[in-house]
Amino acid sequence: MTKEEIDKLLDEMAAEAAAKGDDDLRPGLIYLSDRLYGTEIRTETVSAVRGQRYRGIRVFVSRGYDTKVITRKETAGLEVGAFEDLTPLA
Repeated sequence: MTKEEIDKLLDEMAAEAAAKGDDDLRPGLIYLSDRLYGTEIRTETVSAVRGQRYRGIRVFVSRGYDTKVITRKETAGLEVGAFEDLTPLA
């Protein structure tokens, strides 16, 4: 998955959630392969509590992950911290 595909998916998920009026469908977490980390995707570590973020969405990075985006609902049971709104592309 490329940066452009991630951005498109984030925007699509946010639009679908807004259209349905269901915050559980908003982007909740990005699993990011170490192959993309630091090359295509630049995350921001906001604080130790808020963790790494990309466009406001929490990011988990590992060489064992396939890059994907899951909804807020799908993060149940994970320690992702508080959800934040998706920030628009600059």
